[in-house]
Amino acid sequence: MALIIEDGTGKSDAESYASAEDLALYAVKFGVAIPADVPAQEALLRRAALAMDGMTWKGRKMNSEQGLSWPRKEVLLDQEIKPDNYLPARIQYGQMALAAEIHQDDIDPVEKRKGAITLERVEGAVTREYATIPNTSGRLLPAAPGRPSATQFADYLQKRGLFAVRA
Repeated sequence: MALIIEDGTGKSDAESYASAEDLALYAVKFGVAIPADVPAQEALLRRAALAMDGMTWKGRKMNSEQGLSWPRKEVLLDQEIKPDNYLPARIQYGQMALAAEIHQDDIDPVEKRKGAITLERVEGAVTREYATIPNTSGRLLPAAPGRPSATQFADYLQKRGLFAVRA
């Protein structure tokens, strides 16, 4: 089934900001792995769009009936309010980066993943030790903290970077 692409009008049945063809071009351009078949590419884009819907974006939806989080109104960026039908290119690129990250998580074996750095000592040579990633829950953990999609989305999220939460 073909993806229904958001075009900036706030379609109620939109499923993605990018097409499978866009994702394939992105994968070639940035050297990322994605499935070869179009239905699997479309499924990745749908999964990425669902993950994006869980993010807290600037502004608010253009209308309450739209299928995806974008387009939005009242988006303040670089001290300028963007038009109500504003659909940034970085949202599309971010979705494609996120789809590639999801695919990498799907194919990356858990035993090859590295946890957070727990020890780093510099004395001539660098020693780095990683936490082990337990897989007792049966759920896979995200592969790497360095995610290109996070960079694409940074300007459009309510909060960016690190922030402290008081307990």
